[in-house]
Amino acid sequence: MPTGEPAQDPVVRAIGGWQGARVLMTANRMGVFAALAEGGVTAAEVARRCDAHPRSTALLLNACVALGFLEKQGDRYSNTPAALEALIPGKPAYLGDAIKHQEWLWNVWTHLEEAVRTNRPVRQRAEPLAGADWREFSLAMHNRAMRSGPFLADALDLSDKRQLLDCGGGVGTYSLFLARRYPQLRAIVFDLPQTTTLAVEVIAEFGLADRVTTRAGDYFVDDLGEAHDVVLLSSVLHSMGPDACRALLAKCHRSLVSGGWVVVHEGLIDPEGTSPLQAALFSLNMLVNTGEGRSYSEAEITGLMRETGFVPRETKTLPQPFTTSLVIGEKP
Repeated sequence: MPTGEPAQDPVVRAIGGWQGARVLMTANRMGVFAALAEGGVTAAEVARRCDAHPRSTALLLNACVALGFLEKQGDRYSNTPAALEALIPGKPAYLGDAIKHQEWLWNVWTHLEEAVRTNRPVRQRAEPLAGADWREFSLAMHNRAMRSGPFLADALDLSDKRQLLDCGGGVGTYSLFLARRYPQLRAIVFDLPQTTTLAVEVIAEFGLADRVTTRAGDYFVDDLGEAHDVVLLSSVLHSMGPDACRALLAKCHRSLVSGGWVVVHEGLIDPEGTSPLQAALFSLNMLVNTGEGRSYSEAEITGLMRETGFVPRETKTLPQPFTTSLVIGEKP
């Protein structure tokens, strides 16, 4: 943004807001941050490592410096501490896969007008994700969960619970943090076959295959089993409309023991549907991708719980970079 323009003006801020995101996506896709992992590298050397032109690479690197991703000393560039933490593959807080998924969403969001006019997902999302796109999506969710997992495990006291069903659990990241925190807990990660295949790899990396297992299936179609002490629905309800939420919560109710919990992990929105900003934008993300899903308020989720036989217990907001909460309901 040129000097002198009012940073507080929401219109001016939004007009150019996409540029910084595109710089980050491009540098991430090209492997710039990995090329600078050791630091003190010239633009010419980064260009060589990333198969790019030296002049244009220098422009990209300078923009990354201005955005706070890189530092520059003379003609040499290095990652900032934030980039070293989040943008180097293999680090626990790595977000590179999440950035790639945002890049994929960028193309879908180009057709936001179509979704608003029709109240349907855009044409580019008519078919389910598959292959490389599905793997990228699954790893993107894993990136986020690696950051928020410790907070979720701290906030959710499962010291008296023994069996967890992680319904729509992706690669099982939250189950892994919970199993690590509670040695008596066994978890089943329930998701589609292509996801559970990847989950097996992640579970092995954590060394918890003896207590965290997988089950392939579709929660809209298949039975969820029985005798679970806890069913975790993390980032699941936002992908569907209220009727489907009720149907899934009813399935969870049937699968739980008396006194069992359903734990809904979501980014909550206020009753007016306008705050926080991330939740309001996320509702549009669900529009273009699902046509039915959206962000829900705490009152809406607890209302759905009551309708399906649960007694709401409490809601906990997680102290993490991603604004999310745990809404806990109990089966009488």
